[in-house]
Amino acid sequence: MNINKLTTGVGGGGSPRETAKPEATAKAPTENTGSKVKTEDVTLSQQGKSIQQIESEVSKLPEIDDASVERIKAALANNEYKIEYERLAGKMIKFDGMLK
Repeated sequence: MNINKLTTGVGGGGSPRETAKPEATAKAPTENTGSKVKTEDVTLSQQGKSIQQIESEVSKLPEIDDASVERIKAALANNEYKIEYERLAGKMIKFDGMLK
C-alpha cells in the first residue's frame, strides 16, 4: 500500500508528481570531439529567469555607506534624529504615483 501516492501501480492510486514546464532553452557545449561539438539543452524556468533579473537589478544598486548607517543608528538611539515631515510626505506621494 502506498500512503504517499507518489507512484502509480496496484494499490497506489496516485499519479506521479508533475513538474513545471521549462520556458527557455539554450544549447550548452558538453564535449569537443574534433571539429564537432556536442550540445545539451539547458532550460530555465520562469522562477530562474526572475532570480536572474533580480540579481541583475541588485548588482546595479549603490553600495551601503556603513558610516551613514551608524550615524543614523546613533541619532535614533539618542532621540536626536530629526524627521522632515513635509519632505517625507512628498516622497510618499511621489512613490504612490509611480505605483499607478
